[in-house]
Amino acid sequence: MSDSRYEAALAFADEADPEGAAEAVSLLAEELSLLDAVSVRHATGGPAPDGTRAGDTVVWTTLLVGATSAATLRALIALAKDWLARRNSGSIDITIGGDELRLTSVSRADQRRAVELFVARHAPEETGTPDA
Repeated sequence: MSDSRYEAALAFADEADPEGAAEAVSLLAEELSLLDAVSVRHATGGPAPDGTRAGDTVVWTTLLVGATSAATLRALIALAKDWLARRNSGSIDITIGGDELRLTSVSRADQRRAVELFVARHAPEETGTPDA
């Protein structure tokens, strides 16, 4: 993904169906691959995201996604939110560098504001927002 301007890790967990997480993420990867200017690959190994406890019955499945612009990053996040809403369960952590955005079943307004702040931190020159 060396041609990608934004490289993000999307980690999905579903407490309701931990065994189905890998299959579910494969379906998400297919949808993401349909976006222009996005590259998708499955991550290999690695620890569970921060905040998980030993013994949690949650399976984390991670995709590494590259996007070439702030618009593509927004589209990627919108698709992930829509996919999560259609599943009606689970959560997705999107991480760029050390910055993390968690998508869950919070209100659309709260999620929209969190997405705007996340994208603005990573693409201030494209969004008109100054660096924080």
